[in-house]
Amino acid sequence: FIVGPTGDFYFMEINTRLQVEHPVTEMVTGLDLVELQLRIAAGQRLTDLVPQRPVPTRGHAIEVRLYAEDPERDFLPGSGHLEMLRLPAPTADVRLDAGVVEGDLVTVYYDPMIAKLIVHGSDRPAALKRLRRALAETVIVGPKSNVEFLERLSRHPAVVDATFDTSYLDRHLAEVMQQDGGVPQEVV
Repeated sequence: FIVGPTGDFYFMEINTRLQVEHPVTEMVTGLDLVELQLRIAAGQRLTDLVPQRPVPTRGHAIEVRLYAEDPERDFLPGSGHLEMLRLPAPTADVRLDAGVVEGDLVTVYYDPMIAKLIVHGSDRPAALKRLRRALAETVIVGPKSNVEFLERLSRHPAVVDATFDTSYLDRHLAEVMQQDGGVPQEVV
């Protein structure tokens, strides 16, 4: 806890591990955070690896997680064989971090994540368009997945306009779920 000068106190979390969203940072900075972490652990100095001035950023990146889950049943985790798994081709602006391949079994014993999909664009609208295109190219047959939900969410006005917060879906899930599930023509 931290106590401020007026007696207010705050909880501060110190987390020295690399966050699972690090690909977003990597795409906008061009820095490989895992490589930097390993080099520092091997004894190299950060000041020798990265200039000590503000790190320039470029564009906008978005990460979504493709899960074996059923959004229509309160995101109940799913299991089963991945009978078909087609993911978008990786490019400089589309990254996939996956731990399964077609034919694998998604079990109830582990997190039902199929892959993380990370996209980059020159700005937020370009990144959202790239995300929608990548989701439209994604095919998962076997356990139910959240791909269609993510497609709808990526077109939702609050996401497009960046007017949502971390509890937005708690308040508006029904609205997002009822939104038209078709993929707009401009992204296919």
